Amino acid sequence: MNLRSVDLNLLTIFDAIMTERKLSAAADKIGMSQPAMSAALGRLRITLKDELFLRTGSGVRPTPRALELERPIREILDKISDTIAQTQEFDPTKSDRIFTLASIDYGGIAVVPSLLQKLADLQTSVRVNIWPQYEEDLKDLMHFGSVDFALDNIPILEDDYHVETVRQEPGYCLVRKDHPDIRDELTLDQFLAAEHVVLYPKTNRISLLDQHLLSTGLRRRHGMKVPSFFNMPYIVQKTNMICALPEPVARHFAELFDLALYPAPVEDWKAPLYLMWHNSLHGEPGHRWLREMIIELCRGFNPASR
Repeated sequence: MNLRSVDLNLLTIFDAIMTERKLSAAADKIGMSQPAMSAALGRLRITLKDELFLRTGSGVRPTPRALELERPIREILDKISDTIAQTQEFDPTKSDRIFTLASIDYGGIAVVPSLLQKLADLQTSVRVNIWPQYEEDLKDLMHFGSVDFALDNIPILEDDYHVETVRQEPGYCLVRKDHPDIRDELTLDQFLAAEHVVLYPKTNRISLLDQHLLSTGLRRRHGMKVPSFFNMPYIVQKTNMICALPEPVARHFAELFDLALYPAPVEDWKAPLYLMWHNSLHGEPGHRWLREMIIELCRGFNPASR
C-alpha cells in the first residue's frame, strides 16, 4: 500500500472508536462532529477493506479484523507521540503544569508532601493533584491522559502500561499504648489473636498481607473493614483492635495519634510499591522529569529518620 494515499489521521479515529465503542463518544473525544466521524469511518472501511465496526443497540462492535489491528495501531500512535515529545524540552521554572497522581492513602501521606517540598525548593509553579484510585476507570483515565501516574501495590499487567517497582515496604502495626494484652512487643501469636482493622478489598481480592499469611497456613482476624488508612488510627486509639500498615504511614500515624508501633511479626513480609503510567507518556519530557523525581523520592527516603 502506498502511504501517500492513506490519511494517517484515520488511525486516531480508529483508536477512538475502538476505545469508546460509540461513534458519538469517539467524536466528542477527538473534537469532531458525528457526521464527520461517520464519514471518516467510511473512508477507514475503504482503506482497510473491512467493515471494522458493526452497529449494535448500545454502540458498535469491532470485527475480528478491527481487533487484530487494535494493538498495532495503538503502538504506532504511541511511537509517534513519543517521538514528537522527545523533540520538546521541559523547563520546570517556566511551567505551571498540573500533574495528577492516582494513589491510595500511601501516596498522600508518604510521597506527595516530600514531593511538594522538592517542587517548592525548585521554585517551580508545577502542581500535583491526587486522584482517588477507583480501579474500574483508572486505566481509561490513564489511557486518555486525565491521570499521569498511579502509585499502588497492585501492578497493571497490560502491555500499554509501564510498571516500575519503587519500594519494597515492610509492614508495621499500630496498637494503643494501654492495650491489655500487647505491651513490650508484638508476637506472632498476639498478631493473629488480635482483631485487625483492614481496608475493604479491591474487586474482591484479599490483601497482599492476607495472601502471604494464607500461603504460610496462617490467617489474621478481620475485626472491621474501612475505606481508608485514615480511619484506622482513630479506631485503634479507642479499641483493642490493631492494624498493619506500610512503615512510613504507620510511623506517621503513631506519632500523630500517640500509638505504639511494632514491626509486623510476619516472616519475610514486604509489600511492593509500583509507580505506573501509560506508555504514550513514557517519552514526554515533563512527565519524565516528574516521574524521575517521584522514583528518587520513593527509593531514597528512610521512614525511621523522618
